[in-house]
Amino acid sequence: MTWLAPGGGVDNEVYLAIKHLIKEFDIELAVGNDIQQNNFENIEGLKIHIIKNMGRKINPIKDVMALWELYQLIKKNKYDIVHTHETKASLLGRIAAWLARTKAIIYGLHGVTFNDPHSQIKRSFYIWLERLTVGCVDLIISVGKDTIDQYHQNNIAKRIPYKIVYSGIDTEKFTKPIYNEKQFLLKRKELGIAPDDIVLINVGRFSVAKAQKYTIEAFAKLKQQHHNIKLLLVGEGDEKQNCIELAKKLGIANEVIFYGFTNNVAAVLQLADVFVLTSLREGLPTVVVEAGLCSLPTVAFKVEGIAEIVEENKSGFIVPQYDVDALSKQLSILIEDDKKRLAFGKQAFTIAQQNWDYRKMNEDLREIYSK
Repeated sequence: MTWLAPGGGVDNEVYLAIKHLIKEFDIELAVGNDIQQNNFENIEGLKIHIIKNMGRKINPIKDVMALWELYQLIKKNKYDIVHTHETKASLLGRIAAWLARTKAIIYGLHGVTFNDPHSQIKRSFYIWLERLTVGCVDLIISVGKDTIDQYHQNNIAKRIPYKIVYSGIDTEKFTKPIYNEKQFLLKRKELGIAPDDIVLINVGRFSVAKAQKYTIEAFAKLKQQHHNIKLLLVGEGDEKQNCIELAKKLGIANEVIFYGFTNNVAAVLQLADVFVLTSLREGLPTVVVEAGLCSLPTVAFKVEGIAEIVEENKSGFIVPQYDVDALSKQLSILIEDDKKRLAFGKQAFTIAQQNWDYRKMNEDLREIYSK
């Protein structure tokens, strides 16, 4: 893995896989030098290797040194399987494993990096890099159909076998009620939320790709029509201060709650009424699954994987990227119609519970590893 992020979706998925499969397989973890939160150290029997030259940003000299580190590690320990995750670790890891003649190399495809908001030159470079190196792998495990389809549409990995394995979630953490009615009202009051307020929530690292600014812009439009709404933004990141300034500029700073980072996402989701996703790039947005497990409908930009989670006009709405007017219009429907909001939330719960339990993911991985 490239790095360990607080609350990262990939981190949680890999953590649940290793924690429950380490009794059956000898598993070791190699990770880059940016470790912001390390839950993996709590897994008994897991050996962790720090690749000191592997950082998140592109650095040609250090990246070559990281490739050499990975090659030496893989060559020395003669692993039967190398399973890569995240962009940098997947690129360097598959090359290193191929050079070390690893028996089976698996590319864990969690997102479409070249669909980030890049210049055309940068996008073309990333596509070329993927085409050049993806032939090192024996199997691709994609978190969703949309993600692998994007690769095939860009003429990447068409001849490489693939499996779709949905990201695993500890569903019980989200479906178990955290508050009784009194505690629920008290917690909302602490955050400045009135009993009759409709709460919109967005959870994720503040970044250009997660694009919370469009959530804020849509909320500003909604405030012109609805007075009993609040926006709850959960997370930290490079773009947070810009989002705070945007809320001030739009005159809604008192109605937007910047909650910060939390290890207990379920506790904040259960305070809300509608989930909003304005990401410009995803693999499969597991946070929308988590929202569904808390019976929240979702209104989202069209992004990779979202149609596999949100059933249009049944558990939520999907609108074109950057279309803030369409986003606010669909949110308004759910704000105004209590019955529809509850019915959508019920359907979101059903969809989430059926497909994303981590035990199903681990069954799929167990079969793949064994073969």
